[in-house]
Amino acid sequence: MMIECVNVKKDFSTDKNVQHVLKGIDLTIEQGDFITIMGKSGSGKTSFLNCISLLTEVTEGQIIVEGRPIDTKNRKEIEQIRQDYIGLVFQNSNLIPCLSPLENLIIAIHENLSYANKKSRAMEMLERVGLTSKHSHKTPTLSGGEMQRVAIARALINNPKMILCDEPTGALDATTGKSIMDFLLEMSASYNSALVIVTHDHSIGSLGKRQYLMNEGLLNEI
Repeated sequence: MMIECVNVKKDFSTDKNVQHVLKGIDLTIEQGDFITIMGKSGSGKTSFLNCISLLTEVTEGQIIVEGRPIDTKNRKEIEQIRQDYIGLVFQNSNLIPCLSPLENLIIAIHENLSYANKKSRAMEMLERVGLTSKHSHKTPTLSGGEMQRVAIARALINNPKMILCDEPTGALDATTGKSIMDFLLEMSASYNSALVIVTHDHSIGSLGKRQYLMNEGLLNEI
């Protein structure tokens, strides 16, 4: 077992009421898994991904990593776990627009390496995603598919055990989206990383080796 979610609940409070977004989720993620989570907007799937990725605290329940319960309020511990275990890919690439693809990868490297070694690792990753010829271009000059390839390279640059994707093809046309999905599957398999994809697109969700449906804060395997 790599990461386990036990009775994970997430509430959002306002002055007038409490919204129960996640209502007790159980899920185990093993290295090499390919899991898809489908659901309509507002079903809780992105909130759940934020809990797994330790971007947000859980209201109740536990996130367990390699058998160790994680205190989601301990920011120092969480940052270390995220560096060691998790790569993130969002619907929008979230690259820094004033930097080149190479620079975006270099600043994402957590390991304490010399600049030359970081540059070498980043160039190697850009070669794997087929973008060495554009390593010095500014991000806004890249196509949507190219930016997502850089985002995937950034997610993999620290050799994570798990890649979490929130609608990774949502902003792309169908042809580019398929290319990005094929690439994600290829890269996660080559690194033996678990791949968890949240999507409203059934054609993508149906690719998962384990498929789940999120509905009104509850997760059920299909």
